[in-house]
Parts: sequence; C-alpha cells; structure tokens
Amino acid sequence: MPEIRTGEIVETEWWPESVTVTEDTDISDISSTSFTPGSPVCATTFVAPRSGRVGVAVSAEMREESLGNRLFVSYEIYQGTSAAGTLVRSARAGFGVSTNGDAGGTSQFMTLGNMSMVENLVEGATHYIRTMHSVDAGTTNDIGLRRLTVIPLA
Repeated sequence: MPEIRTGEIVETEWWPESVTVTEDTDISDISSTSFTPGSPVCATTFVAPRSGRVGVAVSAEMREESLGNRLFVSYEIYQGTSAAGTLVRSARAGFGVSTNGDAGGTSQFMTLGNMSMVENLVEGATHYIRTMHSVDAGTTNDIGLRRLTVIPLA
C-alpha cells in the first residue's frame, strides 16, 4: 500500500465517503439463536479506502423482555454489492452490542452502540454490510431500530 506523505494532495478516490444506514422497523419476539438479518434488512454498500481499514459503528434500540436471555446485534461484511459476495467478516457477539441478560420484563428500549475497526479489506472494492441479530434463548426480546455507520480510516 503506498504511503501518504505530509503535504501530498489526497485524491478523492483514496478517501471514499462515510456511509450510514438506519432501519427503524420494530422486530418483535426474536427467537433465533443463530445470527439472522431480520426483515427489512438494514444494509448498505461502501468502498474500501486505500488503507483497507474502516471503522464500523453499530447501534440498536433493544428491549430485553426475557430474563437471562441476551439479545445481540452485530454485522457482517461481504466483498461485492450483496450477501451473494464473498464473506469477509461474519457476525459475532464481540463485534456489536448486546443486552446484559438481567433486564427481563422491562418495557423500555435501551439504545446501545459500539465501534470496531475492520482491516484487510480490498482497497477500492465495493463491500456490502448488514446488521445481524440473535438471542441466547427465549422468544421475547425486541429491536426498535438498527443503525450502521462505516468510516474510512487511514
């Protein structure tokens, strides 16, 4: 990867724009213990910068109504314009947000957010990112909003 030096003019294709996508459709009574994208899908595409690194912020309004059953919202990334592309980052609990498992019975949504860095993306390539969610067990956890922001990093 070429180095960017002090005083060098940075071409716009080196620094693609940040992208954000929000989906505010309620998803109720989530029961899948495997990560699923939900419907409608909260997804967008982005172009990897010259560095191959991006910051991904994921946030969600989450309501845990089943004591002891955590709700997870994460993301997965594909190289290409859809989930038919090559998977480069799979959804997992450590790359997103989760409830803590002891708020059962609450009627309030909590807004939670987290940011992580993704490296080794193919520079200049289009990537597809979407939220994914799952639960430990149970069927009474809900999502009120999902949001992803992708920020190019040097």
